[in-house]
Amino acid sequence: MAVTAPHPALLALRRRQRAGVLGRRVGWVLLPLVVASTAAHYAGGATLQAWVPYLVGAVVALNTAHIALSVYVFGLVAPRRSLKVLHIYLGYLLGVLIWASQTNLDREPLHTWLTVLMFATIGVHLLLAARYAAQRRAAQHAAAVLSGR
Repeated sequence: MAVTAPHPALLALRRRQRAGVLGRRVGWVLLPLVVASTAAHYAGGATLQAWVPYLVGAVVALNTAHIALSVYVFGLVAPRRSLKVLHIYLGYLLGVLIWASQTNLDREPLHTWLTVLMFATIGVHLLLAARYAAQRRAAQHAAAVLSGR
């Protein structure tokens, strides 16, 4: 019996899907690190202040990975009036805000304003992410029901 290889377009789709899953996981690891970095900077004593450079380094690295995976998965989509496109470009903006906020710790009040804007954008990004996560779960459930699982 001959075994045929999957179509290259199908393989590319599966790669992008795996990258999307990885990107979401990186984002969920990134979120508490951003909170920890900001909290250590503003509320931390001498002990926590010592951790700030390491936390910022981890945030910058994970943020870069998160953006790179998002660009790989979604690319630079054509601007149009849809919530999905808004979510993608809001995520790209958020990546820039995270870089700017976390790398300007000693420039007040710039750092404070960037941090407020960053957390406001994180809130909107998370609301949209929750919406799309619910849609993905509903689609997976519907596919499972149709396939008889």
